[in-house]
Amino acid sequence: MSASFFRKPALAVSTLALAGATLAGLATAAPAQAATPSQATAAACQVPGHGGSYICEYGIAWQTFPNGGKQVFVVGTDFSVWTRYGFEGGDWSNWESMGGVARSGVRIDGNGTWNPTISVVGSDGVRWYRHRLDTGSWTGWSK
Repeated sequence: MSASFFRKPALAVSTLALAGATLAGLATAAPAQAATPSQATAAACQVPGHGGSYICEYGIAWQTFPNGGKQVFVVGTDFSVWTRYGFEGGDWSNWESMGGVARSGVRIDGNGTWNPTISVVGSDGVRWYRHRLDTGSWTGWSK
């Protein structure tokens, strides 16, 4: 979809903290394939038609914008939140890491709006949130 789809589609490139883990920058690869020994028991699934691996038990969350555009969120096998969004004409962005250390699937509040809030339970057992701003960027993780 064109830039007008997201008004200003860039996801925030920032240093953020989630559950005590500080992650820097914005990755543009597919969700991570590698797992640490403690993560090795999590089963990995593929996002149909989109590539990338995610933790099966955490599922896939889809955001639908008022114009019908879509954005998908998963928890990658590195336990970070990953996202991808559609462009007009059918192309999709690369996978982008939103960081974090998730221990639950992504929940979307405000689906069908321009300004959803996503949340996950972090490794500390507390729900963490990111909110999409009018500019199209996302806030950092907060409790």
